[in-house]
Amino acid sequence: MNAYPQCIPCLINQGLNAVRKLNLDKKIEKEIAVRSLKLLSKFDSFDKSPAYYAYFIQQIVKDITGKEDPFYAQKKLANRIALDLLKEIKPMRNSQEDSLAFSLKVSAVGNYIDFAIRGDFDLRRDILNLMNSEFVVWDYETFKKKLKDAERVFIIGDNAGEIAFDKILVEELLSMGKEVLYGVKGKPILNDATYEDAEEVSMTKLCKVIDNGSGKVGTWLEDCSEEFRNTFYASDLVISKGQANFETLSDANREVFFLLVAKCEPIASETGGKVRRFVFKFKGG
Repeated sequence: MNAYPQCIPCLINQGLNAVRKLNLDKKIEKEIAVRSLKLLSKFDSFDKSPAYYAYFIQQIVKDITGKEDPFYAQKKLANRIALDLLKEIKPMRNSQEDSLAFSLKVSAVGNYIDFAIRGDFDLRRDILNLMNSEFVVWDYETFKKKLKDAERVFIIGDNAGEIAFDKILVEELLSMGKEVLYGVKGKPILNDATYEDAEEVSMTKLCKVIDNGSGKVGTWLEDCSEEFRNTFYASDLVISKGQANFETLSDANREVFFLLVAKCEPIASETGGKVRRFVFKFKGG
């Protein structure tokens, strides 16, 4: 996926959100905005994914703030709130006619936890409200057919907090006799989940967790570890979470199921979805 013109202000806002979360001086906020604009102005065309440009914006944030992980505190908060919410959501599974579909929905709801894009919001209220929403794009029948013959499922995670919601899906797949592996970031970037987050929400107790060895936004396969790439291509079925992973894997040379909330018009357009609605989209190889 290539960047849209609308992506440019969003890229800058991602950098400014980091500053606001750290309660830094307005002068620093301005410096990040100016340097981000100068960086983006150097590109003659925006023919790469939004995630590509977002990575360089975040390097500016890290350089100016001196913080290797500006969203660290927010990730910890998101994990705690998500684990608490999971206590309310998990019992709902027992009353569902289709527990697999329910697990996918919970995983999609988790993708709403994204401090980097939205800034401040009432997480608990929004999450519980979203449990009553439906998918706009729902390639579920295709998923069930593919899953029937799959032995190994690789889930590529996205955000902290969200990773706790993914546990419901992992548990469901394990109960079906599937081998499940879960991918996280190798280095801090935005509010993306790392191995530390996987340990914090006990994902590591459920399945094997692989860090991709990379600190890029999204999943740049060429920048990932050999283990991660081998797992990506050798797994029978891949589920990719979130927008940045969609941006960077939508052209991957294999079948992928993308599970996310479309948070902006460009992603809604690319997926055939609608803004702030669930998307479960299949991409052929």
